[in-house]
Amino acid sequence: MTEISAHPYMLRAGPIGILLIHGFTASPTELRPIANVLHQAGYTASGIRLAGHGSQLEDLQTTSWRDWLHSAQQGLDELSTHCSRICVIGLSMGGVLAAHLAADRPQQVDGLCLLAPAFCVQSRFLWLAGLLKRVVPTIAKGPQSLAYYQKHHLFAYGSMPVAALAQLHSLIETTTPLLPQISQPTALFMGMRDHTVFPSSGQKIWRVLGSAQKKLVHLPQSGHILSVEPDAPYMTQNILRFLQQNFQA
Repeated sequence: MTEISAHPYMLRAGPIGILLIHGFTASPTELRPIANVLHQAGYTASGIRLAGHGSQLEDLQTTSWRDWLHSAQQGLDELSTHCSRICVIGLSMGGVLAAHLAADRPQQVDGLCLLAPAFCVQSRFLWLAGLLKRVVPTIAKGPQSLAYYQKHHLFAYGSMPVAALAQLHSLIETTTPLLPQISQPTALFMGMRDHTVFPSSGQKIWRVLGSAQKKLVHLPQSGHILSVEPDAPYMTQNILRFLQQNFQA
């Protein structure tokens, strides 16, 4: 949709690694603002690109949630070759994938930051996508959404493949039961003006998380893409404090 770069990146620095996982129909660009700050603070930051994303819309139509998870697993494995400890940061669908990684690979994931994780999406259509994917192949995003991406220099597809929405639903259904298994320190951030994910879902996630060390931070001025919203500096400082508290060398 835009000419903004959607390439993955690896910003090398210290032995503590940060794996950044973007959201549905998006690209590594949406978490680059956070990655830049963390890199300047001495962390190695890796922004991965999920299968089917950051290229052509047709590529997303033929991928499954297992492909997205495989991309995240590959990114984790690669970062593990450079870093001794890793925190995974995921935005929206990326937050769901980050939680899945934490539950499935506790030996590799040492901490977790979930940014507006898409466990409770404000769309009834998501639950019907599996039935409608052959009738309605894509859903176009509105002009306000497209203008938002342009304003914030974000690469994102201008439409959502319904088959991929059905896969997102499957990912959510598969990952939600894993939340009580997560034992790593976790920070959860929710935008209170989010119209994509129910802001109140943060409290439910916080309650069921198995982590002994967990905190929930509400961002009163923020919508969904927390990395570019008004509270982004405050959130990023909270992430830095979380890392300092849990990843001291």
